[in-house]
Amino acid sequence: MKNYSTEILIVGGGPAGYTAALYGARAGKRTLILQGRGASRLGVGYTIENYPGFDSISSQELLGKFREQAQRFGAEAVSEDAIDFNLSSDPKYVVTRDSLFEAKAVILATGKPVARERMIPGEDRLLGTGVSYCVTCDGPLYRGLPVAAYGLSEEAAEDVLALHQLGCQVHWIPGGSKEGRVRAGLLEEIERKKVLVYWKTAVKEIVGQKGVERLVLDKEGKKEELEISAFFIFRESLTSPLFAKAGLKLDHKQCLAVDRFQRTNIEGVFAAGDITCGGMQVVTAAGEGAVAAMQAIIYLRQKP
Repeated sequence: MKNYSTEILIVGGGPAGYTAALYGARAGKRTLILQGRGASRLGVGYTIENYPGFDSISSQELLGKFREQAQRFGAEAVSEDAIDFNLSSDPKYVVTRDSLFEAKAVILATGKPVARERMIPGEDRLLGTGVSYCVTCDGPLYRGLPVAAYGLSEEAAEDVLALHQLGCQVHWIPGGSKEGRVRAGLLEEIERKKVLVYWKTAVKEIVGQKGVERLVLDKEGKKEELEISAFFIFRESLTSPLFAKAGLKLDHKQCLAVDRFQRTNIEGVFAAGDITCGGMQVVTAAGEGAVAAMQAIIYLRQKP
């Protein structure tokens, strides 16, 4: 596992994240952007006509300008996805599948939050007691036990194999079609390992009292139950439940609660952009990113 140490760690590579990076790096602070593997909303590609200074500009071009300017001042970017946070410590830590990031201050700019309705019933309640998003972090706790993995991607398939290698009895519920999402070689290896794969199956509920006990499945219209000890979930956006687990205050829309200085309820942790459900515009995200970075710089200056 790689280790990174920085003064300001920014989680998210959109307009808020890159504006914060620009301000942090320009102030001479070691600044690192954990930009994730997925595209920012600007990276999708559409025309913007209400960003000051441009009559009309492609969202992708504008994002590129944000990125180039931040990097010109020395900000570094890493394309990995955060899967765990320890934000109450000093320094603070953010974990990805491959790396450990240590920072004195953290700015969260991960974009639009996950609606609670998208979560599986029981997911937030059992997070940390059997529900996990990180095989590297939690897989060894369940050696030799029955576990399930949910999600269809290259990373999900690799983590299914990692769980099998740990000696777990693995049930894989891809939650989608076989076509195109995972290369054939990985699927063949999973088949050789005799991992049970549940195609055309949806997870309806995660059940348990003090920990995960079983899943309620819908398999081609028929209800089934699967007894397991842990449930590993792989989806594109995990931030809201991870933030709650880390002790951050969320509102009823799963937005991060901040004050007018973009400070969260944890000292040294700031948030900006759509994750705060403010203006939900590129210009407001950039403005919040600037405020968050200036406050992070003040916070670092005041630290002993």
